Amino acid sequence: AGIDAGLISPSTTYTDVGELTINDKVIRNSDLAAHGVQTMTQVLEKSLNTGAVFVVQKLGRQLFYKYLKDLGFDVVSGVGLAGESAASVRPFRQWADIDLASMSFGQAVAVTPIQLIAAFGAVANGGQLMKPHIVDKIIYPNGAVSIDPQVLRVVFKPQTAQLISAMMVNVIEKGHGKLAGVAGYRVAGKTGT
Repeated sequence: AGIDAGLISPSTTYTDVGELTINDKVIRNSDLAAHGVQTMTQVLEKSLNTGAVFVVQKLGRQLFYKYLKDLGFDVVSGVGLAGESAASVRPFRQWADIDLASMSFGQAVAVTPIQLIAAFGAVANGGQLMKPHIVDKIIYPNGAVSIDPQVLRVVFKPQTAQLISAMMVNVIEKGHGKLAGVAGYRVAGKTGT
């Protein structure tokens, strides 16, 4: 969202001191370390919570909320499975500063696995959020009917999706996601808490 909005780039830097305090709550990096000057690419590689907060503070509540909604985190995916829950994303006017900060690295918000996969898919699909499906086709007695891909909306500019994809390849090749690498393939990924 920060890249798409033009507020940061992969090479934007901030100084990571390892922790920050918001509303009397301390947010630390998962490795409990301070890393000094870091780029946004390194923030993803090292999964730096303080870097995610740096970006979301630039975005602000309203713009961050817009991207959450655009990614479908406020509704059920409509994938067709019984019992699917909507995400737990309160309206941005109800967020405390600590909520905004925590949401930037995946806490203080609940999303379903299908919603998360669809959001990552938007990066892989050049910024387009696709309607998720569980099956490729339905086979009826009289023949098969394919389920055609359906674009729900464009969330990111194609250039943003390309940059994020490259940054996520670095997560696997240089960062915390090294164990997800597959010899002979370029794998993109992101570790999570």
